[in-house]
Amino acid sequence: MTRAALFAMVFGFVPPNVTQAQSTTEARFAKAVLQQIQSISFRKNREYCGYIGYDQNGVLFASNARKGRMNECTGAAPDNMSIVASYHTHGAFDPEVPAEFPSATDLEADEAEGIDGYIGTPGGRFWFSDSTDMMVSQICGVACLKQDPKFVEGLDGNIHVSYIYRELLEFEGR
Repeated sequence: MTRAALFAMVFGFVPPNVTQAQSTTEARFAKAVLQQIQSISFRKNREYCGYIGYDQNGVLFASNARKGRMNECTGAAPDNMSIVASYHTHGAFDPEVPAEFPSATDLEADEAEGIDGYIGTPGGRFWFSDSTDMMVSQICGVACLKQDPKFVEGLDGNIHVSYIYRELLEFEGR
C-alpha cells in the first residue's frame, strides 16, 4: 500500500508527493498516542515526546512520553523496542511562536535516527515526518487532535499540506 492510499483510507484525503509504503496501523496508533498527551502538553507548556515501535512479539507500542522543554524534547526508547517512529507535541499555543508545522530540526532529528516521526500541534494538526524523502505532510488539519483552548487559527499564515526540507529551512532563515 502506498502512503497516498494509507492517508486516503484512514483520513479521507491524499497529501501531495506521498508515495512510499506506510502502515495504517502505525498512523492510527500514533494519532491515539498524541491525542492522549496533547492536553498535558498544553497545560505544562512543554513538548512531550517518545518513540513508537514493536516489541519482541511484534506488538506495536509507544514508549512513555517524556517531558521536554518549551521548544525541544529528547525521548528515551525502551531496550526492548524496535523503533519505527518518533512522536512529539509542540506544546501550548503561543502567538509569537510558529508551531503549526514541523521545524527543520524536527525533520533533521528523525533523519539522524533513521526513523520517521509524528507531530501534534497546538491547533490540533497531525503531521507525518518522512526522513527518507525529507518532507513533512499534514495527515489531518486543525482540530484533528485535541486543540489548545487558546489557539487562534491563522497566526502562522497559510499552512500547506506538505513541506520539503528546504522550505522549512527558508522559514527558519537558515
